[in-house]
Amino acid sequence: MASHERRTALEFDEPDIGFQAGFGFYLGLVAAGVAAIAGLTAGTATETLLGILPTTVTAVAIVGHILARRAHGLPERIGRSRRRRLACYAPPIAFAAALAVPLVAPLEASGRFVVVTLAVTVVTGVAAFGVDRMARNRYIDAITADEPVTTWTWQRTGFASGETVFAVCMMITIGGGLAMAWSGSVYGLFMAAYGVLLYGMDRFDLGDEWSAFDPAEQWNPPTIRAHEAGLVLERSASNAFVPWDDIADVRLTDDALVLERRWLDLRCDRATIDDPESVLEAIQRARGRADATRRTDLAD
Repeated sequence: MASHERRTALEFDEPDIGFQAGFGFYLGLVAAGVAAIAGLTAGTATETLLGILPTTVTAVAIVGHILARRAHGLPERIGRSRRRRLACYAPPIAFAAALAVPLVAPLEASGRFVVVTLAVTVVTGVAAFGVDRMARNRYIDAITADEPVTTWTWQRTGFASGETVFAVCMMITIGGGLAMAWSGSVYGLFMAAYGVLLYGMDRFDLGDEWSAFDPAEQWNPPTIRAHEAGLVLERSASNAFVPWDDIADVRLTDDALVLERRWLDLRCDRATIDDPESVLEAIQRARGRADATRRTDLAD
């Protein structure tokens, strides 16, 4: 087990009330889905199902809430393993597979079966996604409970940068306008001209300051925190964790702070970092401490 996981394993407390409620509700929906599909397969009347399913959701949700409360470290154990997080999606996948039942064994009310099964699949899929996100965020919080050594705003460079996205949007605008003009719409000419104007003003720094596109002005850019365990990418929807073992090298170029990974590098626009040299030094210190801790654990 990794050193940071070993240190935080003893710190796991009972799950917070939000996870308890979410996990219990997830189990309740899964149980209700099983009951609904089994009932429809057996030919149970709709009125009977409408009376059973709400009670099933409530009863199982309460039991799941109690079980989650007693299972100390449950969200962290789920969030630590990608396999366990993916296991949350097993019920909705099974429900989706149940759509083939009318093909194998024709039912009297096959249309009702398909509609209910689709609804169950979607609802449990959303609940599974919620449990997945909650567990992952709580695991990240547990292994990065220490104060970050440095924090900076992540403005992408390269293909995923704001300038590239802006250029692609303008090309779509121009292309769509030309297509509309080709079909006889005068509005398409104005649309294409507007796209050309905006792209030209950004590309050649024409016009007033308000018309220039600045990638540093993106809405809610992610923040990166460097901890002894690794990097935390803070996003509005959910956080992501990158352990130091996944970072091959860190370097500072004229344009970006680059954190090299095996598949996709993290490239941060240097212009948006207040003190890039200080950030680089802090990252190197954190990686050095992580390496020293790992060597100590191996020696033990």
